[in-house]
Parts: sequence; structure tokens; C-alpha cells
Amino acid sequence: MSDRVVSNQLKMGENWRVAMSALANLFLTTHRTFAQATPVGPTELLIYVTVSVANVQKLMRERAIPPGFAATDILPREWVVPISRNAIATASGLPRETVRRHVAQMIATGLLIEDPRGGVTVPIGVIKDRGLEPMLEALLTDFARSAEALLRIGVIEIQKD
Repeated sequence: MSDRVVSNQLKMGENWRVAMSALANLFLTTHRTFAQATPVGPTELLIYVTVSVANVQKLMRERAIPPGFAATDILPREWVVPISRNAIATASGLPRETVRRHVAQMIATGLLIEDPRGGVTVPIGVIKDRGLEPMLEALLTDFARSAEALLRIGVIEIQKD
């Protein structure tokens, strides 16, 4: 048996403002942390994060992620899923033309690369090359603080299976 974290709808209604404040603050901290690690504007940051998440979707569906791949080892290209500009627009909510223009600029600056299979990916070795490893601790610390606040007011709770 394992424990699960679940939401409590009754407590959500009773604590809407507090819960939304905690989640919005987590979003802002996450945005600020990513922006410091990858100095780009908000639109480029949204595109970059969308591409980054899409690129590892195949790996994240695995039941057992190979140990190095769960960390910062460079993924073999067959594990990297390129994402089209249309899919970026759909996932991010940005207009397609905006995505097209920004992706072209991001490719020109080396922030993204065209994938031979179609679509775009982040460059190989980006975690180490851009020194992104330290950002995880700051993000997880703030996430834990937010989760603790939401647990304290009962908006989320630990359910025994």
C-alpha cells in the first residue's frame, strides 16, 4: 500500500483565497527561478518550458526510468520527443504566429534546435551547459512550503490506500 495526496473539495471552497494565493505564489517563484536560469522574456520562457516538458514525455511515461535518465545524464535522442510549433501553441495557449516568431528567434540564439524528425527540442546537454542543476533545490523548497500550507488548511490531504 502507498499513500496518495488528494484534494479536499469542501476545504477548497472554505479556503479558496488562501489556497489560490499559495498556488499563485508557487507559480511566481517557479517563473522567477526559471527566468533567472534562462534569461529570456516571459513568452520565450513559456515556450522553452513547454518544449522542455514535451521533450521528456516519452521518458516520463515509463514505469521505471533508467537511473541516469532520471537525473541529469544526456538523453539518447530516441528518448527525446520533438514538439511542433502548432503543438507548442496548443499547449501554451499562445497564438501560432507568436510561437512561430519566437521559436525562430530562439533557434537563432541557440536556445532551441530544429530536430531532424520535425519540430524542436532543447539543445543536447542543456541541463549541465546552462548550469540548471541548482534550480531544483529552490523549486522543491518552495513547492514543499506550498504543499505544507495546503496540507495545514486541509485543501490537500494524505490518503491511505
